[in-house]
Amino acid sequence: MNPTVARPRRQRSSAKLSRYLISEMLLPSLLALVAFGLVVLLTDLLGYADLIVNRGLGVKEVGQIATLQLIPTLARTLPFAVLIGALIGLGRLSADRELLALETAGFSARQLARPGLFFAFVAALFSIALSVVFSPASQRAVRDKMIELSEDKPGLALRAGMATNLGGWRMEAREVEGEGARLAGVLLYMPTLGETVFSQHGAIMTDDLTGDGTQLRKRLVLEDGLVLSNGTDRASLLRFDRMETELPAFESDSDVPVDRLTTLPFGELLAEAIILEDPAAARFALIEAHRRVALGAAALPFGLLAMGLALGRRNLSRSGGTVIGLIGAIAYYALVQFSESMLWNPNVPVAPVVWFPDLVLVTVATVLIFRAGESASESDRSSSHNSKSLLERTGIGRNKLRMKRSALPRYVSAQFIRMVTACIVGLFFAYLVIDVFDNLKYFNLYGATFEEIARFYGARIPILISRVIPMALLIAVALTISLLGANGELLGMRACGIPVFRVLAPIWLLCGLAVPAYHLLANEIVPHSSERAKRLKDTEIKNRPTGPQLQRERVWYRVGPRVYEMGRLDLLDGIADSVTLYDLGDDGLPRRRTDAEGARNVGRRGLWLLENPRSIELNAAGRLERPSDIRRLAEFGEETPSEIETAHMTPGDLRLALEDPNLEPPLTSAYRTGLQMKIAAPLACLLLPLIALFFAATGPPFPRPVHTLIACAVVAVTHALATSFAGSMGYGGTLDPLLAGWGPSILFGLVAAGMGFRLRRKLSRSG
Repeated sequence: MNPTVARPRRQRSSAKLSRYLISEMLLPSLLALVAFGLVVLLTDLLGYADLIVNRGLGVKEVGQIATLQLIPTLARTLPFAVLIGALIGLGRLSADRELLALETAGFSARQLARPGLFFAFVAALFSIALSVVFSPASQRAVRDKMIELSEDKPGLALRAGMATNLGGWRMEAREVEGEGARLAGVLLYMPTLGETVFSQHGAIMTDDLTGDGTQLRKRLVLEDGLVLSNGTDRASLLRFDRMETELPAFESDSDVPVDRLTTLPFGELLAEAIILEDPAAARFALIEAHRRVALGAAALPFGLLAMGLALGRRNLSRSGGTVIGLIGAIAYYALVQFSESMLWNPNVPVAPVVWFPDLVLVTVATVLIFRAGESASESDRSSSHNSKSLLERTGIGRNKLRMKRSALPRYVSAQFIRMVTACIVGLFFAYLVIDVFDNLKYFNLYGATFEEIARFYGARIPILISRVIPMALLIAVALTISLLGANGELLGMRACGIPVFRVLAPIWLLCGLAVPAYHLLANEIVPHSSERAKRLKDTEIKNRPTGPQLQRERVWYRVGPRVYEMGRLDLLDGIADSVTLYDLGDDGLPRRRTDAEGARNVGRRGLWLLENPRSIELNAAGRLERPSDIRRLAEFGEETPSEIETAHMTPGDLRLALEDPNLEPPLTSAYRTGLQMKIAAPLACLLLPLIALFFAATGPPFPRPVHTLIACAVVAVTHALATSFAGSMGYGGTLDPLLAGWGPSILFGLVAAGMGFRLRRKLSRSG
């Protein structure tokens, strides 16, 4: 043979092999990246729905914000997607003996690692571009968009029954319509006035000063209101029919929840690290610059690590690759957390510490690849399973094939349970990684230790599991039926005369059993876990010795016919300063005001003792007088924040809260909606899998697993959208709480019933 002819052939075959290996790793990596993005989108979907339903933003504007917010998430998760996707792709090659065949053909482990190195290098370049260029640009665009919306539409920030900060002012309205065009039951605190203004009606109005929309003035108009003051020497009352004032300028640095450092271009970030006179600020800028590049470059060591793990393991599979990838992601986070804790020491050098996790991964990956190249591959990579047939592994047969009536249900149930377990574990770790990275800067801000973070997430485990169970059941049903169809098992069962509904019966029976179990988890265990996690966050993580983090400045909220105002509130020590209590009449205006120098908690049910109280009230004639019966005990209630959360409340707690006759209408709607949504939520464990079940069982020809997974993603997003929109409308009072809670379940129940009848009619026609 002519060697000049043989050499190009070897090059072409190597190029084909490289393209083949890269294609096997590329698709799972893209799917993992899409899965991470979908998890984040579903997590933030309720907030986006609230912007559309209750804040008046258009779908286009919310879509722009959601897309821009998704880019930094993809930048953070792309390296992990490369690791998981590469391990899944290589696990498939290992399970199908293709890696063994390549090694038998003379390709060494180091030669097989070269395509993975190229794939990881290209992914790292793309990840660095995302982290260094596109992510700051998107954060900057989000910041600019939020500033623009806040300046053009300041009424968007108002929510009925909730206190809102507007340029240093604190404002609340019981009713909000049309972006603040009509307000009712208004409370306004202006620091320059030092008093709270009460008004029955109001509106936020816009004046076009130039006529072309280039210069706008925002002003607040209040009607039928009063200001009731209660000094130590004298009291005063100011009534007004109409009051107008210009809204304060928007404070972009304090009113926009986007860190300025994350929005700076890379060049400006490096310039600040050099020219800033403040050493701490310059150090933070340098840390942010190194962090961007290090996070993007992590895709390269992750890709090398995937090649080392795949070539060094003999029994790697898709599921095994997924689990190993998630473990690697968690290990990397632990290294990142360790390096971040070291960066708090100003004497520690920035660059080596920030790059420490990447260097560890590169070292481990290099060792694994060289060890795989030095060790000879055995021909029986998965020989431990060859001695057992499929029937023996599933327990249907042992030495002899003994068919039983329960063999088929047991086999289908076993396949489904394995899929459910794998999906729950995978989605749980995905949620955990994303949640941890979202809270990473928060932990560093308060200097949280590893033990405190571990206890916090120990309490959050039930919360994260409850979020993934419905989606895990949906995906597990799709994968189980799709794999049975792809392997020809469904077709074989039908050829044997077994009805499809009998084959599917174990799956929907298990999904039905998951409904009460999920109710117990989500409605009884999760509320207590949520309360415990919040308590750990307040008492251990946020209560740092660097400052009184739990001391709230200017606490101001409304419960029933009473408004509470405090200059400072310390929930841990049970101490409040500068306390003011307003008793409101039926018209929403104050009838009595009580002031105290301070208060301290004397009871577990929200009972507080006022220090040196003084009161003033309006008599029937509308005149001020000092009452003789000054109350020293005040019931602040168990809920002191201005926004009432229902995550820590069980259905029993919500029913008990609804028995209060003095409950505010917005809170009544919120509690009733929350109660109905909590009761109806477990039905998603049955309805969503039923839809996937009927879709995947439609055949022959049966849908491919990829098509079924895409359909499941559509179902999951649609269900999340329907639930979020219905819940937002229920909380906002625009939709009946019963319909807000049960509407999505009824809708998807009808869809499942329709698909079931369609499948039955198709099966009856085909005989």
